[in-house]
Amino acid sequence: MEGKTIIEPARKLPVTREADVVVCGGGPSGFVAAIAAARNGATTLLLEHYGFLGGMATAGLVGPISKFNFGGKRIVSGIPEEFIGRMAERGGAIIDLPSGNVPYDPEVYKYTALRMAEEAGMDILFHTHVVGCLADSQRPGSLTHVLIENKSGRQAVAAKHFIDCTGTGDVVSRTQLPWEMRNRREGELQPMSLYFRVGGVDTTAFNLLMAEDGVKYADAGLKALLAEEVEAGRLSNFGGPWAVHGSTLRDGELSINATRFRGNAADGDDVSTAERLLREDVMRMVKVFKEKVPAMRDAYLIDTATQVGIRETRGIIGCYTMTLDDMVHPKAFEDTVAYGGHPVDIHRASDSKQDVNFLRAPYPIPYRAIVPQGAGNVLVAGGCVSATREAFASIRVQAQCMALGQAAGTAAAMCAEQQLTVTELDGKSVRNALREQGAVV
Repeated sequence: MEGKTIIEPARKLPVTREADVVVCGGGPSGFVAAIAAARNGATTLLLEHYGFLGGMATAGLVGPISKFNFGGKRIVSGIPEEFIGRMAERGGAIIDLPSGNVPYDPEVYKYTALRMAEEAGMDILFHTHVVGCLADSQRPGSLTHVLIENKSGRQAVAAKHFIDCTGTGDVVSRTQLPWEMRNRREGELQPMSLYFRVGGVDTTAFNLLMAEDGVKYADAGLKALLAEEVEAGRLSNFGGPWAVHGSTLRDGELSINATRFRGNAADGDDVSTAERLLREDVMRMVKVFKEKVPAMRDAYLIDTATQVGIRETRGIIGCYTMTLDDMVHPKAFEDTVAYGGHPVDIHRASDSKQDVNFLRAPYPIPYRAIVPQGAGNVLVAGGCVSATREAFASIRVQAQCMALGQAAGTAAAMCAEQQLTVTELDGKSVRNALREQGAVV
C-alpha cells in the first residue's frame, strides 16, 4: 500500500470546549502543568488518552520516580513535592531516600493525581486523543484549536494557550513550530522497554531501594542469566536488569526494567512491534528467573505495563537548547524554572549496555527551553523540552518533567491573564512566581 493516498472529505466539527489553557497529556508533566495553570487562575482543560493520569509512571510502570534530590538535598519542590507527600500519606510512596528516588504504588499515584487535579478545579477529558491542530492564519506560531477524537467522535477544543505534555510531541509535530527527532544528529534513539512486576519473591536477596547517588543498580546475577539467553538466541536483547522497589512497595514484589527494543516510539508500526515482541520477552525472562534464581523460584508475573516505556522521540527546537555542557558546567540562568541532577543516562538500543555520566552538581533549566522558537501560545513540558540528546538523557526523568510542568502551567496562566505571547513573557517573572509557589528555582 506504500504510496497510496486518499483525500479525507472536509467536515464541520463542533467546538465542545473552550479554556484559557489546554494541556495535552496527563503524564507526570501534564497533570502538574494543569494543576499549576488552574491554581494560577486559568480555566484549564486536561486531555488524556487513558482513563487515568500518570503516563509513564502508571501506564508504563516506570519507577522509581527520579530525581527529587542531589547530594541529599531537595532540587525539586512545589507541586511535585506536594504530590509525593500526599502519596506518602496514603502509604503509596517512599519519599525520604537520600537519592531522592521515590518508589511508589501506581494505584495511589493515579488516585492522588486525580484528587489534586479535581481539587484545582480543572476540566478533564479521558480517553481522548489529540489528532490535529488549527493555527491562526495570521500567526502560524499560534494555535486556535486542537482537534480531538473520543467516544463522542471528532471535535475541536479552543484555548488561549496550549501545552504539549504528550511526551512524544503529538501536538507540536502537527504545527509549523520547529522540532526534530532526537536521533537526527546523533544516531539511534534510546530503546523502548516494557516494565513488568513479579510477586512471590524473596526480596531480602535484592537491593530493593535505589537510595544513594552515584551507584549503578543493575543486578549482576540476573544480567549474567539474560546474557546467556541472548547468546543462545532465545532472547534478542535486554537492559540492566533493574529489579527493585520502583513501581511497587510490597515485600515479596519486584518491578523489573529489563526488556529492550530498538525502534521509534513515534512510529505506529515500530511501537506496535515493540508491544508484541517485548511481551514475549517478559514471559521468557520470568521463566528463566523462576528456573535459575533461588529467590525467585516461586515467582509469578503480576502484570506488564499497559504500554511500552518510551525514553525519547521528538523534541522542540526551543529559544534555548540545553546541552551536556550546561550539566557538566551549570549556568546561572536568570529565567531558571527547574533543576535537574539525574545522571546523563543513555541506554543503547543495539546492545545491552548503558552509558552513564554521574554529575557533580545540580543544574538549572531555563524557561526558554520549554518555548518553541516562533511560538505564540504553545509551550511544552516533559519529553519535548529543547535539549541535545545527551542533555535530554538527564532531563527526561519524572521529577524534572513534573518541575517543568509546573513551570509551563504557571507561565501559560500568566500569559492568559496578561494577554502575552509565550515569547513576550519575561522568564524572570515565571521564576519569581514559581519561587512564591515553593518551587526550587
